[in-house]
Amino acid sequence: MNNQELRDKLINNGVKNLQEFGYPYVNKNNILTDDVYKMFFKSILESNLGHKKQIDVVINSLLQEIK
Repeated sequence: MNNQELRDKLINNGVKNLQEFGYPYVNKNNILTDDVYKMFFKSILESNLGHKKQIDVVINSLLQEIK
């Protein structure tokens, strides 16, 4: 899986998780821009660091995007 595919998968999984947590309006477009959504997504991403180097690269890139 390439980095773009991993990025898309992480975002889609983040959207799904946030919707399950009670945020029905989160989507792949606003998860990186809405202050509340990105705060929770950042937490999810950080908790997934350290499992695999390729995924960490993509996670770190997403974390830089949402700062």
